[in-house]
Amino acid sequence: MEASVEQEAASTLTQEKQIVERQLYEKLSEAVETLGYTYDMQTFAENEYNRGVLYSELVDFDNDGVHEVYAFMKGTDYPVSAYTHRNKDNYIQEIWTGNANGESAILSFSSEVDQLVCSACDMNVSLVKGQDGRTFIKMFSNQTSQGITVDKTWIYAKEPNNSAMELAITGFTIDNNEGAIDYILNGKETDQATYDTAFAPYAGEERSILISNFSEKKYGFDYTSPASNVGKVLAALAPSVNSIVGQEELLEKNKREEIIKALDEFSTTRRIHHHASEVVQFLVLDVIQKYNLDHEYSDMGEMVFDGATVKAKYKETFGVDLDIENMNFPSRESQSIIAYEAGEFYIYPTGFYFDAIDRHFQDVYKVRDDLYYVTILDNEFNNTEYSLSKDTNITAEEMFAKDIAGWPKEARIWLKPEIQRYAVVKYMDGAPKVQYMGAQNLTDQEIEAF
Repeated sequence: MEASVEQEAASTLTQEKQIVERQLYEKLSEAVETLGYTYDMQTFAENEYNRGVLYSELVDFDNDGVHEVYAFMKGTDYPVSAYTHRNKDNYIQEIWTGNANGESAILSFSSEVDQLVCSACDMNVSLVKGQDGRTFIKMFSNQTSQGITVDKTWIYAKEPNNSAMELAITGFTIDNNEGAIDYILNGKETDQATYDTAFAPYAGEERSILISNFSEKKYGFDYTSPASNVGKVLAALAPSVNSIVGQEELLEKNKREEIIKALDEFSTTRRIHHHASEVVQFLVLDVIQKYNLDHEYSDMGEMVFDGATVKAKYKETFGVDLDIENMNFPSRESQSIIAYEAGEFYIYPTGFYFDAIDRHFQDVYKVRDDLYYVTILDNEFNNTEYSLSKDTNITAEEMFAKDIAGWPKEARIWLKPEIQRYAVVKYMDGAPKVQYMGAQNLTDQEIEAF
């Protein structure tokens, strides 16, 4: 009886661990899909144009035996992410905590580090392994002006059973170079002994994330391959996502080629999800373009397509009924790129475009006789912005024909390399139809549901 209770408890812990790791995987992969990886950055103070995830690791911040995900990235001014703090041109720290009792991981900590502030007042960031087993975030700035030196320190800590990483202590010292140093602890003046005693519990082994002083401004981690670094974290979390990826790949050559050919029709597509209106919008555009469907023009200059015709071609393409009426699809009032109203699709004139994709199909896994799971590796390149910067037309094809390692730096800042994606292909009436594509590595249950 006692052994049975222990086995049940162990099984519960294993299940909770898998749930947490899947949630953390989802948050980190979402950052990679929307921001990409940075490339060829040697000094953070000069990183003006790049965006993307630079660094990540699994850290047990509250010493409860369960890892959180720490991620360090460069945001962008464009609204590319559902998380608004990522849509800013600053460095960003994130900590995600898994939630075994919920559907999604919790954002425990986010902090913006302005690159100009970094340059001006030497902001340093590090992870500190404390004496009590917890890991703290330490932010430290040094600024000297008119002979006065001000050192400021912020320590963030996470308590067990608390999802938030909170500010634990702040302090700064003021040295006027006349022999006396003022100590300010949590906003109040104090003496050196009290100051040192208060900070002592947060001392320990320190690992730098940002290093900034008068002589150097650099990353404290290996920045040579963000894709490899973050990829290792994703790989560590991946076994809890599904049991398919990493198993024996499909050996039937003809079947593999047929599946890849079906996917290759969508070589410029990032996401396929037939129940998410924000994804379906662009899939409808793809279908309209693929079949060059007839249209009329509205008084507002919109292209107007017959809804029944579009739905029929959508089902022909994907084998899925397009249930627009029960989907939160944009109306004409929304002025979205595409809208649906009174049985017709409306497309507004727009200059919107996506980055070009250099797609590499990796492995094809057999889930069952009619269902297959595919891993994909993409490089994305904004050749439009690169062409504008060079005042000449440069195609993605001519760039991808060259070894990326040999691209000039001004081209690499528009590159998002090694984006991992996944796809589900289901055979319907003997033909392969794409049911899903995206950066989220689906769980066994989600795959089987197709």
